[in-house]
Amino acid sequence: MNIPLPSQPTTECHSKFRELACENPTRSLLVAVGCGLALGLLVRSLRPHTPESRMVRLLADVRERLHDIAVPIQRHTENLVESGTDAVKSGVAHLQDLHLERGLKKLGKRIKGLFS
Repeated sequence: MNIPLPSQPTTECHSKFRELACENPTRSLLVAVGCGLALGLLVRSLRPHTPESRMVRLLADVRERLHDIAVPIQRHTENLVESGTDAVKSGVAHLQDLHLERGLKKLGKRIKGLFS
């Protein structure tokens, strides 16, 4: 098995990079960190998104089912409130028609007459 030897420009480039790294270690470190971050972001953006976890899907399903149950109950409650409001209005109107005030005055006079 013969391993090809690197060509002359490759070895020259390698030695130049090595010299630059030795002369400017801080700059070389910052460049390496920047390249690593850029490569990491690139890999992360190309990676397919993970599907929703099972727990998230189950919670979404429970929320949807509770909503499906709650909507008819809400409508029924609104109807009951509306009919109760109508019943109170009609009861008040009926009491006004009875002239309750006059009847209470008469009853009060009778009770006073019993104790006088």
